[in-house]
Amino acid sequence: MACNTSRSSLNRVKAIPAVLALLLATAYPAVAQQPASGPQAVGAAALVQVQARVVAIDPASNSVSLRGPSGNVEVIDVNPQLADVKKLHIGDIVNIAYQKAVVIGVDKLATSGIRQRVDTQLAQPAANGVVTSARRVEVVATVQRIDRKRHTVTLRGPTRTETLDVAPDVSLKNLKVGDSVRAVFVAAVAASVSRNGAELK
Repeated sequence: MACNTSRSSLNRVKAIPAVLALLLATAYPAVAQQPASGPQAVGAAALVQVQARVVAIDPASNSVSLRGPSGNVEVIDVNPQLADVKKLHIGDIVNIAYQKAVVIGVDKLATSGIRQRVDTQLAQPAANGVVTSARRVEVVATVQRIDRKRHTVTLRGPTRTETLDVAPDVSLKNLKVGDSVRAVFVAAVAASVSRNGAELK
C-alpha cells in the first residue's frame, strides 16, 4: 500500500519509542503526587476528569470502555497497580481522571486503504523497579473531521469512530475530510478511578 511520507514524518515514527518512554516515565510517577481534583499536568498532558458509564471491560489488557456525558465512548487503559477493572461491572458509573489519547504520527495514504488496527503493548521500567505499560495503536482510518483550532482529528477506524488529540509537532495542514490515513497514537491512560465515592483498588 503506497504511502506519502515526508522525512519529518519518518523521523516522528522512528521517535515513537522515545516518546512513549517519556510519557510512561512522567505519567505514572506523577499520579501518586497529584490529587485528581481537576485538570492538571501529567508530564506534558493535562488530565480530564469526567463521570462516565462502563460499557465494556477488557481484563486481559486491564482497560475499560466508558461512555461519557456527551455519548462518546473512549477506551482507557488502567495501570493494574492503580485499579483492577475486574472489580467493575457493565453499567457502573465511575468518576475517572485520565490522560487523553494522543496522535503522535499521521500519514496520508496515496490510495484508500482497508481500515485496520494494530495494538502493541509496550513496557517501560519506572521508578522503584515498578514496570508500567501503555498501548501504541496504529490504524488505517478515514478522516471524518478536523478541528484545527483544538488540534484534534476524528478518525473512522475498523470498529469505531474516535476523536483524538494531536501532538503539537504533528501537522494537520495537508489533511482533509475523506482522506485515508495511517495514524499512530498512544492510548488514553487513567490516573484515578472511583466508584460511589471510593477509589477503585
